[in-house]
Amino acid sequence: MLSLLIYLFLSVIIIHGDQNVINSIQSIINPDIEIKNCTFGEICNGTINSTSVHFYSVEYSFDPTMAIRVITNMTYKIEQEAPLVIVVRQIRGVISWTLPYTFSNGMIYSSASRILCLQNEINRTHPHTSRVFIEISTSNTDWIDYSLQLENITEFLLETGVSRQFFVSPAMPIYYKFTFPSTIENVFINVRSSDQLCTIVSVQSFDCPVYDVSEIGMRQGHYQTMASIASFNVYASEFPKRNTFLLVFLVQPTDADCLNDQEQTIIRPAGVIDVQRQKNATVTIHPPANYNFLYIAIFITIGLFLLIYFVAFTIMCKHADIYDHLAPDQLPLLEAIAEREIAERNNNQRGYQTFQGEENVVSTSESENEQSGGAIEVIATSNVGFVTVSDLCVKDYDYSKQKFRIYPQTMLTIAIFYSLPVIQLVLQYQLNINSSGNEDLCYFNFLCIRQFAMLTAFNSVFSNIGYCALGLLFLIIVYRRDMAYARFLTKYPAIGKEYGIPQHFGLFYAMGIGLFMEGLMSGCYHICPSKQNFQFDTSFMFIVAVLNIIKIYQTRHPDINPHSAGSFSFLAAIILITVIGVYYDEQWFWIAYAIIHILACLAFTGKIYYMGRLKVTFRVHIHLYRLVKEHGFFSRPRYLNRMMILIPANCINIAFALYGAIIQPESFPNHLLFVFLGNLAIYLMYYILMKIIHRENFTRFSIVFLLLAILFWSSSLYFFYQQVKSYEVQPAISRMRNRPCILLNTFDVHDIWHLLSSFSLFFSFLTLLTLDDGIRKEKRKELAAF
Repeated sequence: MLSLLIYLFLSVIIIHGDQNVINSIQSIINPDIEIKNCTFGEICNGTINSTSVHFYSVEYSFDPTMAIRVITNMTYKIEQEAPLVIVVRQIRGVISWTLPYTFSNGMIYSSASRILCLQNEINRTHPHTSRVFIEISTSNTDWIDYSLQLENITEFLLETGVSRQFFVSPAMPIYYKFTFPSTIENVFINVRSSDQLCTIVSVQSFDCPVYDVSEIGMRQGHYQTMASIASFNVYASEFPKRNTFLLVFLVQPTDADCLNDQEQTIIRPAGVIDVQRQKNATVTIHPPANYNFLYIAIFITIGLFLLIYFVAFTIMCKHADIYDHLAPDQLPLLEAIAEREIAERNNNQRGYQTFQGEENVVSTSESENEQSGGAIEVIATSNVGFVTVSDLCVKDYDYSKQKFRIYPQTMLTIAIFYSLPVIQLVLQYQLNINSSGNEDLCYFNFLCIRQFAMLTAFNSVFSNIGYCALGLLFLIIVYRRDMAYARFLTKYPAIGKEYGIPQHFGLFYAMGIGLFMEGLMSGCYHICPSKQNFQFDTSFMFIVAVLNIIKIYQTRHPDINPHSAGSFSFLAAIILITVIGVYYDEQWFWIAYAIIHILACLAFTGKIYYMGRLKVTFRVHIHLYRLVKEHGFFSRPRYLNRMMILIPANCINIAFALYGAIIQPESFPNHLLFVFLGNLAIYLMYYILMKIIHRENFTRFSIVFLLLAILFWSSSLYFFYQQVKSYEVQPAISRMRNRPCILLNTFDVHDIWHLLSSFSLFFSFLTLLTLDDGIRKEKRKELAAF
């Protein structure tokens, strides 16, 4: 049938008299076969067009320690219509390519080379004489000059501890062979380069064909994109057939897959010939890391936290809680005084006269509070010149206790529903890494990666154990204090109503759960760190920071503290904004964020200054205007101590917002987290300063915890800013920031941040728990609400 069609076609052409075209077609259909002579190592030149096919049979001496490279060149002319086709046949396999060697972006190379696969030899283990057959053809009617050469690659085998320097280009890929010694189960591959040309580095099984072509090489074995650094942990168990692997290097035609700034990528126009993109790199295979250090690090870390538990339980057993030994000889007297004062107050009216510019207010009943959304419209003040804690805790203690107990219940519910899909997702990520081999999926510190069980970066996951261990310990400490205070109130109810700060532990329980969940979620994130799951690492950090701020405020404002529903709704909005900031990190977003940040600060300023009278709704600006108008636009501030913190706090937050809008930091979640931690630090410093101004006492434990918190925060933040990776850039650029392990040959600087910051948060929580222990014998109506 085919011959019939050709015959008809030739007949039509003959009728039109185009004899040249006839000859051309006939030459393509039935070209002459020319047998060419070429010896190994010789540069063999030839000229060819569509009338012939050149056939070479080259004999060479095979050595298992070397490889054979076929190098081809041509004289390229832009008017050429068809390429040369080079087909290389070995005994057991075939590879082919075209000249000019072209890429999808239009880049053209007139020279190309390929390495012959050793597995195609009959005898792969002993030296022998072999032969390769090369066929060169083209459909181009014009004559094309070409050259052909076969050469040995003498440095083909890699050895542990021996560096190998090489050059590689897009049309001339290269690969090396490594065989595991019987005494080694894994090796660490380290590739370094002085330039940043984008390169694919892949670890493939020792089989044929070798995937050293751009479009295919990226999808075989374990592979990474490389700018100047690439590194792999390779295990012998991955190659059970031959205990051998190939390390393949392939330079990409452009740098678009590696460079973060797309304006810097070398994207050439179509038709550019022989662009000089030769990468100079050095590969070194290191013997396996001493995994005894990994086990030592695990046991030392677990032993450290067991020691902390032992010390904590020893202290708790030897020293009763302060509410269990509150000067027993004085308690009956204080109880009698408190009962007398309560009886006298019950006989008096609930209103009080204004003193030195404070408001004259009347407290609402519990049912009215519920109907008004929990906000206290008016606040009763004492005659000491400032709003006191007594003025802000007029609600029934049991009612407030139940209100704050909702926090840990809500927190636990969120933790369960949040964590279950997260755990399933990150475990699937780990399976995807193992199955696809794409090591660009996760942003590891490849220079300090310790695989254990099924986890690629076990060290980064395990270093989060501190959050979980210390979170549980804090919950135990809070429970002990909660039970002691309950016993105290049962025995001395009048003192509990008149002396010290009213103790509510719901937020402390929520903080402990948050600390534990931060460890769990951070561990999940570090199974496969990436842009898609970064919020797993920061969500509970935001929650913990906000709960700390709320707890400080609640200490002296128990009646006007936000409900858990409102608090967690606010946190949900923050996490939503964080996710948007990760995916839309553009100028418009930073400007919108800055505006929202400033407006939110103004709203919360009014809420805090007017102690709950301002309702934060969509009509907050109207409520704020009415309150300011009611008190006078230019009148003297009624609450100077609150003004002292609100003015500088607003200035700092406006600076945060403007810094983000102008500078646009690399990581929006880190910036936002820094904003919350900064506000927490400002509020805590203000709280401590006001305690000093009012000459309130500190206990030894609170001072020790505060100093330890400062010490650990200072050291942990130092390690936090020593970045070893970043999901904000391309994986190849992120690997340029990788750093070796610095502790027990297991932990890098970020792992140390995990360990130190867990202690920072733990001692910060203990500081808040014990900060007001020194005023438990002070009358509540004499304690300032700041």
